[in-house]
Amino acid sequence: MELTIGKITLPGPVLIPSISIFETQGKLTDALPLQDALSEPITLLSAHDIARQSELKSQISHFRDRGGVVFIDSGGYEASRIGRHVQGYRESWTIGDYKSVIDTCEHDLAASFDLFINDNETPQDFQLRLCDFLAHEHGFIQKGKIVPVVHLHNFSGTPSLNHDEAVDLIDRIAAEIDPSFIAIPERELGDGLAAKRDLTKKITSTLAKKGRRAGLHVLGCGNPLSFAILAEAGIAMADGLEWCRTLVGPNFHLHHFQHGGLFPEPEFDVYNPTAEVIREKSQHYLTLTLARNLHALQGFVKQVIDSMEDGELPDFLERNFGKQAAQLLR
Repeated sequence: MELTIGKITLPGPVLIPSISIFETQGKLTDALPLQDALSEPITLLSAHDIARQSELKSQISHFRDRGGVVFIDSGGYEASRIGRHVQGYRESWTIGDYKSVIDTCEHDLAASFDLFINDNETPQDFQLRLCDFLAHEHGFIQKGKIVPVVHLHNFSGTPSLNHDEAVDLIDRIAAEIDPSFIAIPERELGDGLAAKRDLTKKITSTLAKKGRRAGLHVLGCGNPLSFAILAEAGIAMADGLEWCRTLVGPNFHLHHFQHGGLFPEPEFDVYNPTAEVIREKSQHYLTLTLARNLHALQGFVKQVIDSMEDGELPDFLERNFGKQAAQLLR
């Protein structure tokens, strides 16, 4: 799989280290330059955070000048999480606010604003409303850059579409909007990794069978094991915050971010000179850990891609995560 985004072509699937004010350890304005220094090819940031930390815009420009790709999310995640504690906060973040960021910030991809199925709304009516919303309310995003976000749950988190309805909805968006990618939150793909893999395979196989160009992007899928399983199911991209809120330990297992002194790094063969310099020179725990995680996940993705190409992904999973993980693919 090869993905051409902006000025670059990447081997896929791609795992994007996303950044969010709600989850990222340390400052966002430190996290993005670190990604830049370690030559991450693509990053994902929230429009909500960019609107509140305008200095990110110059860093984004630098990231793109270096050749990196910038994916901007609509900001609904941050607004909703903060809105749990601050009354009216979620409602205060609007599509107009999102447009203001898109109009003034360089980017290569931009997610659509969140839209959820209403109570008592039929899947067919929601399908029509979402397609209309994407076609007529997102003119501020260039056609080639928009990534429609499809919610299979309602705003309260209750599943609202069965598998056939979900596949039909995504296929219609792929046909009518014709985007490069369509995004779905990982948590909405099902309960348990086996169920998520099942629905993912139904979606990707349908898109492939019908000749749609849209690849599937899984939002919030930064866990290495989850990424590997869904990579086998045909996703093109995923993003996650695990790199900046956990510690990547041996065999790519995740631990508490503050447990860096307790676990050695996993084994991988991607050389990154900046990561090596940080290991040798830095005494700052935050910088050391973030660089370690970025470097390790760069190595992990390469191993997943290589294992898939060689037909050895189940063996790779068994070595790192055990027989039960590998059984999902056997």
